[in-house]
Amino acid sequence: MRRHAKRIMAVSMAFALLASGCSNKAPEPSAEGKAAKAAEPKQKVKIRMVSWSSASSFKMQKSVVDMYSQKNPDIEVIFESVPEQYTEKLLTQIAAGDAPDIIMAGNDQLSPFAEKGGLTDLDEFVKGPNGINTADYFENILSFGKYKGKLYSMPKDWTNMAILYNKKMFDDANIPYPKAGWTWDEFYSIAKKLTIKDGNKTTQWGAKFNGADVSKIQPLMLAYSDGLVQTDGKKYEGYMNSDGMVKAMQFYRDAHFTDGISPGSSDTQALKGVDLFAAGKVAMSMDGRWQIETYKKDPNFKFGSVTLPVGPKGPANVVFYGGWGIYSKSKNKEAAWEVLKFISGPEGARVFADYGFSAHKLVAEEKGQMTDPNYKAFIDDMPNNKPTPQYSDPLYTKTGLPPMQQVIEKILLPGDVDVRKELNEAAKTADANLKRENK
Repeated sequence: MRRHAKRIMAVSMAFALLASGCSNKAPEPSAEGKAAKAAEPKQKVKIRMVSWSSASSFKMQKSVVDMYSQKNPDIEVIFESVPEQYTEKLLTQIAAGDAPDIIMAGNDQLSPFAEKGGLTDLDEFVKGPNGINTADYFENILSFGKYKGKLYSMPKDWTNMAILYNKKMFDDANIPYPKAGWTWDEFYSIAKKLTIKDGNKTTQWGAKFNGADVSKIQPLMLAYSDGLVQTDGKKYEGYMNSDGMVKAMQFYRDAHFTDGISPGSSDTQALKGVDLFAAGKVAMSMDGRWQIETYKKDPNFKFGSVTLPVGPKGPANVVFYGGWGIYSKSKNKEAAWEVLKFISGPEGARVFADYGFSAHKLVAEEKGQMTDPNYKAFIDDMPNNKPTPQYSDPLYTKTGLPPMQQVIEKILLPGDVDVRKELNEAAKTADANLKRENK
């Protein structure tokens, strides 16, 4: 009986302690306490963002970032500029696992950054609950943010190329203005008629190209050939030295020496610092959008623009693209996507569109880029934009570019130049470089 009584007493005490424990709850905070806790500032998410731009361009980009920060005080964007050796420095940071959260990527950076695993596939964000409608963007331009079928970058701005022409020179020569669909042969013929000489001295050139800048000569190459490299990026032989490439490069040399329709290196050196097109020394200029805003400010300078001529391979153009991607090892990808979505969306695009073409359809329409006669040729030629070698070979700047650069530099020198021989040697060198870099 005593044992039974002790057991009953122990159980009773246990229940009493349990009840006591349950009743010792922390007191509910007062209304003042709740208000104080709510007033505590949230911990800011810090996002690092990097661009290769400098000076005024960086300032313009930062204005868009600041606009976002004002509307989203819980996210702090630390914007950095690396204007020199950008690609090399970012590749080093990617290899070290310490790259910025948002990375600017253009034609030369997208494929090497993606190939090294430095960029995030944005499809998961684009198609997610906080995604975007890709139909709001020009598909052709959006595609330049892709590598091997995956979207790694959202567009900032872009330009392709067109032929700008001096209307007064055409009028004085009684030559009709060029129209879309014209050919490179027609371009050459018109340029010859517009070239004026005083004895051995040329006083007016019919056309101006872009010297030894390989990237800006790509449209001519693609109009005559299948490009510099195989589409899988594994072979230059048969592409860099194809029959079509030989014809394109012979065209380029003849323009500078055989017929002298374009100023040579000695001419441009003598007139260094002079915009030959704006100065009325050149009738046609193969160029991007870059100088048009400046040309428009001169009421006495009457110029027009037309789509690039068509070659044996059909129409061809290239894009100079700038965009933004998210670092693959970023710890704040969701916040980075919020920033990226803003700067590539309408609000950011409206600022960038004052300096380049917008990939956002609504903004391009608002800014008049679809209808402005000075810009329409660029927009109309958009369907003919083709990928440059970087999209096939991420090592292009170390493999194919150096030998091709040397070929064009030789082409622009006086004396005898065997174009086919030079291209054959360049193709072999490019493949040897490719083999070395891929070891």
